[in-house]
Amino acid sequence: MPRASMKLPALFLILFLAIHAHAAPKLAGSAGYQFGANNATVTMKCDAVSNNDAENATGTIQVRLWALDAPYKGGTISGVVLGEYKLEGLDGGMRYPDFNKTVKTNLPRTKGTFHLCLTVSEYREKGYVLTDWRNFDKQVTLSPPKLFVMEGPWNWQTNYEAGTVNMKVKKISHTRSTNTGTLRLELWACAKPYTGGTIYGVKMGSVQKQALKAGFVYSDVDNTAKLTRPKAGTYHVVLVLLEYNNDTYSIVSWLNPSTPTVFK
Repeated sequence: MPRASMKLPALFLILFLAIHAHAAPKLAGSAGYQFGANNATVTMKCDAVSNNDAENATGTIQVRLWALDAPYKGGTISGVVLGEYKLEGLDGGMRYPDFNKTVKTNLPRTKGTFHLCLTVSEYREKGYVLTDWRNFDKQVTLSPPKLFVMEGPWNWQTNYEAGTVNMKVKKISHTRSTNTGTLRLELWACAKPYTGGTIYGVKMGSVQKQALKAGFVYSDVDNTAKLTRPKAGTYHVVLVLLEYNNDTYSIVSWLNPSTPTVFK
């Protein structure tokens, strides 16, 4: 009799655990992602996030897009969470169809090439538990967010009689948590498209602009500068933004033209 009574609690424990088995959210159908302009946002999507358990509800659901050094194969996951979104738990047999959410991108601190993975997790007693994932075949090169961004459309126009050049750009923004340094907008005529570093060519015009406060932008920029006309030839006319920092102006953003310009 004593031996039989000792087995009953163990049997009861097994049944108890079986009754309280967790439902697990899954990614259903195809899945994907898409970065927005300048990688500032990322859209996570799949045909559905579903609960395949007909009886039990899930806890709160968390969908994440990861940047990893290698494809995820299970177990502990370690990398950069590029974007995440939470969903309310699902009742048994229910789903979120056509999951498609756009969030602000959390870019890596250093430039690198990464394997991307979409995961879905469920909140249980002590935290989120990863329940499903999708690795994407194509690797992606990502860089830290740019401190300054110039967004088009943009254009320029010379007036030889007035000796001036007009520069227009839709938006100048920055991601500094403090004020920027004094800014300068310049127009250059270059032999080839500008890709960074020292710029070579003819500086056609330059306008100094006040520093931007944290969270502020310049919209619909329209400035006129004194013109320095380049010699006859074909040039790539580049719009350049510089910031004054550490006793010097440095190029922080630029826009290349879609086609070269012929000066006569």
